Amino acid sequence: MNIELRHLRYFVAVAEELHFGRAAQRLNISQPPLSQQIIQLETETGARLFNRTNRSVQLTAAGQQLLSDARAILLQVEQAADRAARLHRGEEGELRIGFTSSAPFTAVVSDALFRFRQRWPQVHIQMQEINT
Repeated sequence: MNIELRHLRYFVAVAEELHFGRAAQRLNISQPPLSQQIIQLETETGARLFNRTNRSVQLTAAGQQLLSDARAILLQVEQAADRAARLHRGEEGELRIGFTSSAPFTAVVSDALFRFRQRWPQVHIQMQEINT
C-alpha cells in the first residue's frame, strides 16, 4: 500500500465537510486534484469510502472506520512532531547529573535544580553518585 499522510488529510476534510468543493476550499486546492487523491485512496484501500450522488456525499461503513483511524493517525503524527521539536529545544528529555559523596550539596545547587524543574517540567532529572 502506498497511502500518504496527504491522502488521510484530504480524506478527513471531505469526510468532515461531506462536500468536495468545500473540502477543496478548506485545503486551499482545486476540486479535481482532491477528487483524484480520494480515488487513489479508495484504490489503495480497495474500499469505496464515500457514496456520491450529484447532490450528496455520504461516508460508507469503511469510510466511517477510516475516518476514526485517520484522525488518530494524524493526531499521533502531530504529537510525534511536537515531541521531537520539544526534545530538540531541550524542553523534554533527561538531564543526568553526576556527583561524588564528598561534594557538598549546597543550597545553591538545590535552588538551581528547583528553578530548572520549574522552567522545564518535562525534563526528567536523574542524579547519580559517582565513585572517585
